[in-house]
Amino acid sequence: MELTIGLALGALPVVLLGASVGLSFAYNKLQTRMGRSERDRESYLGVLESSNDALFVINFVNGRIYQANAKASDMLGYRNDELVSLSIFELHPREFLHRSATRIADAWEQKGLVYEDIPLVTAKGEVIEVESSVRVTSYRGDPAIILLARDIRERLVLQRKVAAQQAVVQEQNHQLLSSIRYAQRIQRAVLPEAEQLQQLFPESFIIYRPRDIVSGDLYWFAEKDGKAVVAAADCTGHGVPGALLSLIGASLFQEMVMEKACTEPGRILDGAREGMINALNKQDTENVQRDGMNAAVITLDRTTRTLHYAGGFAPLYITRNGELLEFKGDRMAIGPYEGKGGPFTTTQVDVRIGDRLFIFSDGFQDQFGGPEGKKIMSSRLKAWLLETSALPMDDQYQVLSDRFRLWKGAHEQVDDVLLIGLEV
Repeated sequence: MELTIGLALGALPVVLLGASVGLSFAYNKLQTRMGRSERDRESYLGVLESSNDALFVINFVNGRIYQANAKASDMLGYRNDELVSLSIFELHPREFLHRSATRIADAWEQKGLVYEDIPLVTAKGEVIEVESSVRVTSYRGDPAIILLARDIRERLVLQRKVAAQQAVVQEQNHQLLSSIRYAQRIQRAVLPEAEQLQQLFPESFIIYRPRDIVSGDLYWFAEKDGKAVVAAADCTGHGVPGALLSLIGASLFQEMVMEKACTEPGRILDGAREGMINALNKQDTENVQRDGMNAAVITLDRTTRTLHYAGGFAPLYITRNGELLEFKGDRMAIGPYEGKGGPFTTTQVDVRIGDRLFIFSDGFQDQFGGPEGKKIMSSRLKAWLLETSALPMDDQYQVLSDRFRLWKGAHEQVDDVLLIGLEV
């Protein structure tokens, strides 16, 4: 028994030493944790006070505010000690409480979130619209979030002003577009229906593609005294200005052919030029406008099978047996012109059955595109006309339309496009 007591007494220092070591380890661990918490707190304080926006450290479970910076106090009108006695839910309008809890849960699940649909309320009850940015963290070992709130009232006022201005612009654009649509209806009413050309030439087509809704290109045709008259014109500009000139041009062709019974192409262009000059310069004879149009006019006498052509900066192409004939016309515009002037030249052409005649504006050949972004050019247009000349007329129309579309690709259409094809 004495031996047992002796052994027990001998082991006591060892036990005490072990307990002392354990207590020392636990104390050091506690000190380390407290030191880390203090460093975390100092780190939070540093982040809080360096932010230009209101910033809160919040308990994730109950929404209690652990810390808030001076910017939060200034924005909401609370002292800092008042803020840390509240929960974040007390700083939201009542109707937003459910949404606030949902946003915090979403932020925790997504490890962060940005939203601006939950305002804050000041100590005086003023509602402040804010952009909130939330990220997940911990505070003294508890799950927490850092919420950064930025006052966006000025930004929203500016956004609302911009939105109001955009609404005005959109309404103006809508009204302008409606006006242009109405102008399109007027232009279509003045110009003959494209399908009616097949009553004069059963084998024919018109490729007509305005760059905008309305076009500065115009086609016109009619039959007078057994002669079919067809015109293709390219007025100055495009869009609404070009469309207005096209209406003048169409009325001048109507006057020369149907009212004055003139079917000679050169004389038609002479009369159209005089009418265009008078129409555009009635009020100001000193500052003469240079607006007008380039045009090609052909007249086919069905009895003699004789074709007459005149052009002002607008050629005539004829495909025949795999060849292409070109007639260039005069280098004069139908309108004010500073060059030599004089009457337009009428050229007589003996045509054969199966000949295909083409008059057009320059919009087709001036289109950019293809693999290198270049223009189609007159040489390529001629090649395409020859390559498709053996096809039925409807097929030629489709192939030429498809080639133009594929060539243009993603490029913008640079001008109005008009191409009239007729077979004798």
